[in-house]
Amino acid sequence: MQLGLNNSEVQKMNRCLILKLMLEKGGITRTELSSCTGLQKATITNIINEFINMGIVVDASGNPAEAARRGDTLKLDLEGMYILSVSINRKNYKVYLYTLNGKLKLECEREISRKEDIHKTLKALKGDIYGVLEQIGKNRIVGACLGMPGPYIKKETEIALVSGFEQLSRIDVRKELEQEFQIPFLSEHDAKLSAFAEWKNLNDIKDKNDISLVALRSTGVGIGAGIIIKGRIVEGKLGIAGEIGHMGINYNQKRKGTNHKGVLEQHAGTEIAVKYVGERLYEFPDSILNEESGYGEIVKAYQEGDPLAEYAIHKLAWMVGYGLSSIVYILNPDYIILGRDYPESEDFLSQVRKSMEEFVHPMILESVSVRASAITEDSIMLGGYYFAVEYLLNHNLLLNCIKRVKFGEEETE
Repeated sequence: MQLGLNNSEVQKMNRCLILKLMLEKGGITRTELSSCTGLQKATITNIINEFINMGIVVDASGNPAEAARRGDTLKLDLEGMYILSVSINRKNYKVYLYTLNGKLKLECEREISRKEDIHKTLKALKGDIYGVLEQIGKNRIVGACLGMPGPYIKKETEIALVSGFEQLSRIDVRKELEQEFQIPFLSEHDAKLSAFAEWKNLNDIKDKNDISLVALRSTGVGIGAGIIIKGRIVEGKLGIAGEIGHMGINYNQKRKGTNHKGVLEQHAGTEIAVKYVGERLYEFPDSILNEESGYGEIVKAYQEGDPLAEYAIHKLAWMVGYGLSSIVYILNPDYIILGRDYPESEDFLSQVRKSMEEFVHPMILESVSVRASAITEDSIMLGGYYFAVEYLLNHNLLLNCIKRVKFGEEETE
């Protein structure tokens, strides 16, 4: 059992703390660094000077020579260092490349067929990752993260138990990618990555470490959620915490087999709106929708005021609110955030809240902020970036990774 830290470990922690603040703030002065960290100004000066000599700190105008002046706003110059974010689900896979300071540089997305052999899909994924790496060089990757659909069991062999995509459970995707590219990959349930990105982007909160958050995603029929409490992703024993789509809400309906009709995702997943349209299609002869209308068409018709689309989307909102009501009583979160898979309108949110009002006491409900995601890009992929950087910072590895990329130095624990 480790009881204390030696001097070199403390120095490593201090440097990673400074890196973390500079990544988060963008621009910051030495005085602000000292105030935020509690470190003495002399310690801050020594660390900043070390970073200047490494060539990773410049002043606000981008001038490294001026960064040595006291009082100047400083920022990190991490050009040529990247985080690789990869995800796979029932419909597609994505490969995104972020700069170390969080700017999206490259992206690749391909639709996949669940009927196609998973090894063929994996081969295509590897080919696209090679294509991205060839543009920047594998040695410039600082960290990598893989987002997987759920339930995602994190044990010695990582397994994704995806309804309708069962063959994904036959392979350990993370292990396959690590062996192929000789790059360490972190892995996480994609909805948890999305929730982590939502938490990181709560810019209107003074101290995010004091809040709890639930973020909901729906890719088609499935529903996934991530839970963040005081800045940490809630995992559970097997890593499946947050799988609220599998929560039973109707005991009169079948819950075993492939249909899972009695669970939340079969009533509140986005593509269930297609079923709701079909239920009453012939009652709305003037609707622009038909038997072939997909979810995207339904949302567009809803935004244009089509009565049948409004019925379907409002029923979807009611079901979402019904499920979230249970989450309020179980977790009592500060925030519930609906992903951009759901309609981005105040009307949809108000319908969700209206549903929750039927089941949650007003005094309890008023303490919960239910809002739509403010993230304009893919929150799963962005979450992969944040998750990789956070891991490197929390394990005091980021500076070593930067040195490896910049100077070719080997990483040390």
